[in-house]
Amino acid sequence: MRWLSYLLHFLFLIGLGGCASTDFKVLQINSLASTQAGDGQFDGLEALASRAPRTRTQRVNIMFLHGIGAIENEDADPLANNFIQGVANAYGLTTEEKSVSNVCGRDEDNEDIALRNHLFITQPTERRFKTVLGSELSLNRLVCMDRQVLRVREDLEYVIYRVFWDEIFWKSLQLPHLGQDRGTAAMGAPLLRRRFNRDLKDELVNFGFSDAVLYLGPAGEAIRRAVSGAMCAAALDANGYALTDQGPEVNFETACERASSTDFDIDPFAFVSESLGSKIAFDVMRKHMTDGVTDVHDAMISGTQIYMLANQLPLLGLSDLNDEIAFKRSDYDAGQRPTIIAFSEINDFLTYELVPFYEQLYRLSSGTTPDDPAARAQIVDQLGFNITDMRVEFANPLIPFVNGFVDPLFAHNGHVKQPEVMEFILCGAEGKTVKYANCRISTPSRARGLFK
Repeated sequence: MRWLSYLLHFLFLIGLGGCASTDFKVLQINSLASTQAGDGQFDGLEALASRAPRTRTQRVNIMFLHGIGAIENEDADPLANNFIQGVANAYGLTTEEKSVSNVCGRDEDNEDIALRNHLFITQPTERRFKTVLGSELSLNRLVCMDRQVLRVREDLEYVIYRVFWDEIFWKSLQLPHLGQDRGTAAMGAPLLRRRFNRDLKDELVNFGFSDAVLYLGPAGEAIRRAVSGAMCAAALDANGYALTDQGPEVNFETACERASSTDFDIDPFAFVSESLGSKIAFDVMRKHMTDGVTDVHDAMISGTQIYMLANQLPLLGLSDLNDEIAFKRSDYDAGQRPTIIAFSEINDFLTYELVPFYEQLYRLSSGTTPDDPAARAQIVDQLGFNITDMRVEFANPLIPFVNGFVDPLFAHNGHVKQPEVMEFILCGAEGKTVKYANCRISTPSRARGLFK
């Protein structure tokens, strides 16, 4: 466990940095379909908006899935806040420092005020999990989803559906296991710990790694169903059946039954995921891409883009290993494949690039290197995803003038704070260059009244 000791010491040093800095760099962009390094490209969200029905205002609907940690935490950045500000800044607009609430469906200035922009996804019947002593932990509500609208031009707006599960699962399942050990416990070991050790235990383990452990167990199926239900509710909302009319809560089966009987003419959907959220998005999409059923999920997934920030697919994919067929072939043809754009800060401890991961799996299974287009096409066809890796670097050194170690925490969660990353997401990439042609982002200026 010496590595953990080093990690904790390094994290403690985060507060000492700030003088030295590292400029943003695109180190490489690779495509799984290409045998040539650096041969990667993708379209951005603006290009996706061009597929929208021809109305005065075009929209892109974005499902935003978070990673590990206490997301609904008043001391942290609100979920998707930095993403929304990054989009606004790219169009020459600025927002308040806190543009959205830390808590689902609440006013950003006064979180005691509930807004009419959210609903809870529940289960058809309450699910009960037995503990090691035989007692039961119940779970009914699964996620909360709210809707934020950012108009960046008269003819373009982004609708962000934020999907929260951390607070619900913490109170229902994690608190009974870990609550006695968190830093605010009334008695016992937590209050005896040194201050920074106590804080790190909470941030890294109690509210952090425990999310991944929970997801990899039986409760993971509940999260996947909840995200599928949230997709149905978001599709209905985008089609004119507002969240407030569906809620205040709806079980995922009802939401998807309503969606299955609806004729959709909606603006396109895209997906942005952070950390653990990337694994959840991948699992949910793979399920709908291989189930042999064509429904609203396929309409949302087909041809879409998934921007994975600090993905953990290779790491958490270890839980998928079994002695049966682990990976069904996708039902999608080449024209339907969604595209994963995986942004990986090279110094992030938790992120693994996807192209070398799938290349290695191919070598181990076939005994040959995928160094010809046919082999690459076989991998992409099996996955059902187009894969593009964006290898970037932006984290600052922890200790001034010591460039040998940079902030691993910021390397993991700082992607959307980089203006360059947001330009790639909005405009797309051609090699290491942003596709500025036909992308109408602008230089920053001040504006108000962005949200409605």
